[in-house]
Amino acid sequence: MARRLYPLRFMKIATPFVSLLAALLLTATATTAQRRTVNSMRMLPQLQAEYALHGDDYLLLNLRGPIGTAGAGLEQLGLLLGYERFWNTQWSGGATLGIDTYRVNLDGGDLNGLYADLTPELFARHWNTFGGFNFRQRLGVTYVVPGARGTDNRALSSLRLDLDRLVPVGEKVVLRPRLAYEGTAWLRFQRDEATQAKERVIDFGYARAEVGVRLSNRFDFTPWFGYQTTYLFALPQTDYLGQITIPGGRLNLVTPVVGLDARFTLFRGGSMFERRQLPAQH
Repeated sequence: MARRLYPLRFMKIATPFVSLLAALLLTATATTAQRRTVNSMRMLPQLQAEYALHGDDYLLLNLRGPIGTAGAGLEQLGLLLGYERFWNTQWSGGATLGIDTYRVNLDGGDLNGLYADLTPELFARHWNTFGGFNFRQRLGVTYVVPGARGTDNRALSSLRLDLDRLVPVGEKVVLRPRLAYEGTAWLRFQRDEATQAKERVIDFGYARAEVGVRLSNRFDFTPWFGYQTTYLFALPQTDYLGQITIPGGRLNLVTPVVGLDARFTLFRGGSMFERRQLPAQH
């Protein structure tokens, strides 16, 4: 009799994940009528140090470096500092500061310039628990200060939805299967629609599926796979006769990403204590 219960138990665990995945697939299907370009895959390794304060509060240090698979090597190096405070079991808020350094070819490649973008962010998070499932909503506002010349400062807002569940395996190992989707839009205050380029409602999308592996309270790692999508209005392209060869209009630039997050957790005072820990994608 016990063996017959396993499929039912698996279906109860998998149903919310399947529902969220189906919603993402329907969203992707709805955009198939638009022009879509898929870039080469990128790898995104991240090394994190999380300093646990009392309760669920924490400080975060994140070092990341996107790597191209088409021979481009290390494209940039990013540093993220963060703090989050939990007001109660459902609500929290915090701030992050991202520093992304990158190299840009100037004057046709004769000169190389090293620049750094600053991205301070304020965010709020809501945490629901349904049975053994965690459903979170994260709303953030970011101000982008680009280091490269010729680029204006801009603010953007983002909303991330994610669903996960902790699954103990043995006495020490805990798995965290998780699905997440984040939509991001530039904030357009007093923009002149007549003179400025037309933009989409949602400018960026980020779908991610992962399985976190917690080996102890002090160390966990998370392999993941995702799709980053940039939504644009493209200009038509013409040949030397001025005839349109590629029509303009809605264009989705899709970049598949494979990542691995490794996280070390330090506890205030040195001794471990009970706390709820967020996924590696804070």
